[in-house]
Amino acid sequence: MKLGFNRYLIVLILGSFSLQSMSQPRFDTLGWRPPVDIPITLTGNFGELRADHFHAGIDIKTQGHEGLKIYAVQDGYISRIKISPVGYGKSIYITHADGYTSVYAHLKELNIQLEKYIRKVQYQRESFDVDVFPEPNELPVKKGEIVALSGNSGSSGGPHLHFEIRETKSSKPMNGLFLGYKIPDHLAPKMSYLYVYPQDNSSWVENSTESQLFSLQKLNNRYKLRHGDTLQANGNIGLGIKADDLLDGATNLCGVYQFKVLVDDSLYFMDQFDGVSFSESRYVNSLMDYEEFVENKRKLYKLYVEPNNKLSIYQQAKNQGTVFVKPGKVSKISVQTYDAYKNKSELVFYLEGNKKKIASETQKNVMVVPWQEPFRFDSSGVVLKLPSKSLYDTLHFEFSIDNSFTKGLLSPVFNIHRTATPIHEEYSLSLPYKEVADTLKDKLLMVFVDGEKLHALGGTAVNGKVEAQLRGFGPFAVSIDTVAPVIKPKNGLAKNKDLTSAKKIQFEITDNLSGIKNIQGTINGKWVLFEWDPKNDLLSYEMDENTPKQGAFEVKVVAVDAKGNKAIYQTTCNRNVL
Repeated sequence: MKLGFNRYLIVLILGSFSLQSMSQPRFDTLGWRPPVDIPITLTGNFGELRADHFHAGIDIKTQGHEGLKIYAVQDGYISRIKISPVGYGKSIYITHADGYTSVYAHLKELNIQLEKYIRKVQYQRESFDVDVFPEPNELPVKKGEIVALSGNSGSSGGPHLHFEIRETKSSKPMNGLFLGYKIPDHLAPKMSYLYVYPQDNSSWVENSTESQLFSLQKLNNRYKLRHGDTLQANGNIGLGIKADDLLDGATNLCGVYQFKVLVDDSLYFMDQFDGVSFSESRYVNSLMDYEEFVENKRKLYKLYVEPNNKLSIYQQAKNQGTVFVKPGKVSKISVQTYDAYKNKSELVFYLEGNKKKIASETQKNVMVVPWQEPFRFDSSGVVLKLPSKSLYDTLHFEFSIDNSFTKGLLSPVFNIHRTATPIHEEYSLSLPYKEVADTLKDKLLMVFVDGEKLHALGGTAVNGKVEAQLRGFGPFAVSIDTVAPVIKPKNGLAKNKDLTSAKKIQFEITDNLSGIKNIQGTINGKWVLFEWDPKNDLLSYEMDENTPKQGAFEVKVVAVDAKGNKAIYQTTCNRNVL
């Protein structure tokens, strides 16, 4: 990872900042009961590093299955019900008089009253996806009332309850570990690697101007460098740490609550995860080492602040958290990690200043893009428009064209910088393509080329190019989707099938490229509630009052992908035929 001299100038201009240390939040005085009636064990905690966001709640294990009773944690009213095939899936929000809102997500089903309420809305709108905001006191609930059953809906990767506490006024998620629930935790965070990041061309560590990884050795809850305790260095150095929190009785690796860096026993850097608003959550890509995350699947924390990182979690960051190492001076560095229950781990090592000069590798064929300025690139028919402040730091932009991969493509592969560089704001990208018939232009789309796999990114054909709004760099090309989705009946559903004893009608629905955009199901021409589960390619309808009780009836499903290709499946079934 190469950081240019421009960044050092920006750091000097911005200087350092220091906020007065805050104590841990206290929500245990709210008197909220747990949302489940089993011992709480977590699969994930607040503030974990996720792709493009921080984890906004705590994930409570549900003993490996769905259907556990979910309780209202305090008196209040249902202020929102959102049903979606992705994201939180089936979720409810309860607003309380104490100024906070509780959120329950990935549910299997709501209680009888709420199911009746939301199904009425779904039938009125003829849509499985709904987002409803009931009036205050329209749907009141009492503390301890069963409001739902746990599930695995939406983008959940397994049965659990995602639970949040939010400030009602701002909708800012807060750290639910401070609600006072009994969650056994006597284990300190685990440290795995120290990372160092020379910040400019005159800075280096251990004879290299590139970022480096150093493995650690543990003794109790104290860590040291595996080989020696001192690193030779010069100039402005950023630090990073691979650290994970551990909980009693769980093997999951969770997020760390608080980090401190002490230089010569004086507090130099500090951050902690009390709350993170959704508007700042994408800055996770600056706090983490995004390149390590993309290329090596390692989640690590940078202990310094990049120029365009606007996170509010930082309470101390002298010199933006970077350590300036002077020749001839030895600095003691202490990196401390804490979980929400004050279990502590510590790494101690030393940076010894050395005036030796290390030649840095010169990057060729790159364009320097300051993070705070807009950038336009126009070459070989490719047009890129990057808004100002889309980057976290100065970028050395790279571009190349690859003509070797052509399967399913209508253009070369255009390598727009590198996938491992994060983007904060959307930008516009236009790519040229081989000429196609006018009748096919609405089927064109932009794709991310991942080896031999193509991932649809959408886009529209305009003036001989396909234009899309993107939020990442990488290898892109133009492709075409003229293939309709495939609808396959499940459970032996066929023409004249007797469904007298059946409880569900199900279909498997897949698409080859652009993805399913819309699905509609009808019985005898009337819309009925089919539930769409895209992670399992499964469409389901539970027999209800809209299913004919006797005789023949027609079942019809229409699936349309993002490029307008349509598939239709229809058949005649029977019930209670005499």
